[in-house]
Amino acid sequence: MTSEPGEPTVASVGEAALLAEILPLLPGADRHLIGPGDDSAVLGTPDGRVVVSSDMMIEGPDFRWDWSQPEQVGFKAIASNAADIAAMGAIPVAFQLAVATPLDTPVSVLRRLANGISQGITELAPASGVSGGDVSVSPVFTIAVTVLGDLEHRAPVTRSGAKTGNIVAVAGELGLSHKGLVRLRQAGGDPDALRALRRSDASVMHHLAPRPPIWLGPVAADAGATAMMDISDGLVLDASRMAIASGVDIELDARYANDDDALFGGEDHGLLATFPATTELPEGFYEVGRVTGASKNPRVVVPGRDLTGRLGGWDPFHDFRANQSVVSP
Repeated sequence: MTSEPGEPTVASVGEAALLAEILPLLPGADRHLIGPGDDSAVLGTPDGRVVVSSDMMIEGPDFRWDWSQPEQVGFKAIASNAADIAAMGAIPVAFQLAVATPLDTPVSVLRRLANGISQGITELAPASGVSGGDVSVSPVFTIAVTVLGDLEHRAPVTRSGAKTGNIVAVAGELGLSHKGLVRLRQAGGDPDALRALRRSDASVMHHLAPRPPIWLGPVAADAGATAMMDISDGLVLDASRMAIASGVDIELDARYANDDDALFGGEDHGLLATFPATTELPEGFYEVGRVTGASKNPRVVVPGRDLTGRLGGWDPFHDFRANQSVVSP
């Protein structure tokens, strides 16, 4: 993304002026004892435990400027990281943000990015805020996020607790993000087509700025979820990770047998959880399968289709090319 003639860039204003313009746009965390501006922030943690996760978004493999607006990139950075905290049964309480950008990046892009981050925090993680971070220069635009969470005295829900007979359930979308990715590819580089998709296509809007049900992570934990994780890399790949961690086989519902978007499409960032069969699923979760038994060689299957080894999903090392996710046939 290049600047218009005469528009300030990060190179022309420098770090101090850039931070002075961007920091007021970002919400502070309620639990700050010392907020941004010192060498480190200090947070109050009444629980005594902190849940920590981190993720990066890099121009090219993770987003494209011809597809995404800066606000959407900022929003997605919050959504994808908050989902990891929710998947442990915790709430996000603070975000550390590091941004590296080419020298010719307009300051307005950073301002719009900050607005998207602020919107994401307001909508998805209202008990949190930005506790600090860093800015630097890079040949490609890069965002690195570390998010801190509070279990609020709950036991953490890991991916290794699925038991025989458990219901396998999902909160959020399955395959919608991949549908949006396909439509973006089909639009090619046509700016008018891309603008229309960003305005009116629900799958494209979900791919560019997903709104996962972050609040349902703690709800699932309180309802007795035995295992949980976020669905960032596709239902089959993430269910396989849960099956391996728990030492079980998972059978998905027959209605997904021929739905490759739902099975293999990534970046929905919903929640995958298992519950005892006697548990009433919390509102917002729906059943997608069952844990069929303990296994030394865990598998994920659908009736009539063995999915073992056909993981699909998003793997940045497998398919780097311009934000393409991998979908198995």
